[in-house]
Formats: sequence, C-alpha cells, structure tokens
Amino acid sequence: MAKKPSYIGTLTAIATAERGGYELFKAWASSTRDTRLRTALNTVAVREAEHSWAFEKRLSELGYPLESAKSKDANEIVKLAGSRSADTKKFHALGIGVKRTTDSDDQGDRLLSLLSDTTIDSQTGELLGRFICEERDSGRLLTEAYKSLQRRIGYKKKQVK
Repeated sequence: MAKKPSYIGTLTAIATAERGGYELFKAWASSTRDTRLRTALNTVAVREAEHSWAFEKRLSELGYPLESAKSKDANEIVKLAGSRSADTKKFHALGIGVKRTTDSDDQGDRLLSLLSDTTIDSQTGELLGRFICEERDSGRLLTEAYKSLQRRIGYKKKQVK
C-alpha cells in the first residue's frame, strides 16, 4: 500500500471548513435585508460549497474519503450569521472591518503556505491554486460589501439628522 500523502489532513481541513463556510454565508444571506449584501453573500456561499465538493472529490480520488466533523465554534458562528443581529456585527465576527494588530494575520501568506508542501501532485496543486485565488477574491468581495454597507449606513444616518 502506498504511503499516505502528507497533505491529506490539509485537504480534509479545507473541505470541512468550506462546507461550514457555505452554511454560514447561506444563513447570513437568508437573514439580511440588504439586497446588495445578499448578492455578495450568495456568491461567496456558492464558492464555498464548490470548494468543499472539489476537495472532497480530490480526497476520494486519492483514496481518502472525507470524514468531517463540525466544531462547536462553527455552529456558533452559523447561528450568529442566521440571526437578526446587525450585518456589521457579523462582519466583525469574521474579522472584516476590524483593525488587525499584527502582520501575522495576513491571510495571503497563510493561503500561499498551502503550496509549501513539495510532495503535492500537480492535480492537487492546481486545485489549491484555484482555491487560493478564489478565496482571495471572496475576501475582496466581502471587504467591498462591508465598505458599501458602511457607506449606506452613514448615508442613512445623515438623512435622519
């Protein structure tokens, strides 16, 4: 039997996290009253679902079917996402719109580190590369949705005064 590839744990973690991300963004999209935000959230949700399925498929192709478990923390954030809490509170819970204190919080470096394993085969590497690009784009999309929401909230407050 061939040796288990070193990156199976990484693929499993991504597949599981992306499935949770899908649930989070779908719950949030269903609970927001802001139509522009809902569009962005649905786009990200679909990406998250596709990523989860793609990584689960790759794991299966490699002979290691996905065995995922939900964490209690994931359940809590999905619960918040689906609640009637303010959308800004939900963004902040995800770290969007919150000042970062260190450079180590840079998601770009964390994502790029996924490719540091030199034993990754080309098909898995292609999947990871696409995933990294789409995650970065989703981050930009969510950041812009947050900024747009902040501008609209600010505009409404000025009208009320």
